[in-house]
Amino acid sequence: MPQTPCKPASRSRIASESHKRGLRFALSLCLMMWIAITAAPALAQNQALNQDQVLVEAVKRFLLDQAPEDAEEIRVEVFPPSAQFAACSSPRPFFPNRNQRQWGRVSVGVECSGSQDRYLQAEVEGTGSYVTAAERIETGTVIDQGMLTMRKGNLGRLPSGTIRHADEAIGMLTRRTITSGSTLREYQLRSVPLVEQRQTVSVEAKGSGFRVSREGEALEDGGMGDEVRIRLSRREIITGKVIGSGRVAVDF
Repeated sequence: MPQTPCKPASRSRIASESHKRGLRFALSLCLMMWIAITAAPALAQNQALNQDQVLVEAVKRFLLDQAPEDAEEIRVEVFPPSAQFAACSSPRPFFPNRNQRQWGRVSVGVECSGSQDRYLQAEVEGTGSYVTAAERIETGTVIDQGMLTMRKGNLGRLPSGTIRHADEAIGMLTRRTITSGSTLREYQLRSVPLVEQRQTVSVEAKGSGFRVSREGEALEDGGMGDEVRIRLSRREIITGKVIGSGRVAVDF
């Protein structure tokens, strides 16, 4: 039986197949580009969230380490930074202020290697004891144990400068009247003066290989460890530390 010779494919058919393949390739390429474009923000967002979590955990550990050993039921909530920053390498938290309170709403700085510092806010709460007045204490009274009582409560809700240990108040002098039941605070107390204004005091100076002593006039009251100004002559005024009754030390 004679075979029918194969007819060559028409040019239009070949062009149609080529067009379809090109169209499929273009669609695939567009799909890949769309996936990459839509995934990029999500990836960046996840990276930012991970970075925020690193900072939050570092600050949380820092605040827990700073909490007094006698505090109980400590709870720390750290608020992530509101702005986006570059990655923080080796975060090292710190308190921005030397005498900053460690309870309630606090601010914590984070030092980052090779980039600017961050500052985060946190809420710290815990249960512990603090000092209150067992009776009305008049201005100018030297406090003794019988005037104080201890209470227990949420340390995060106490005012700044609250005195937490009785020995920090015993022997101190009240600057103002303290009502019965009120919380004792640092600004209400001062050291019993060992040096008084206009008193002639002994000024002891020491340095490498020498020690001298001379008299001067105290220009203000001061208790143990307080810094006071001393007039040595009409033109010479120095600052020294109270080290005893009528004694002030100056280091060179």
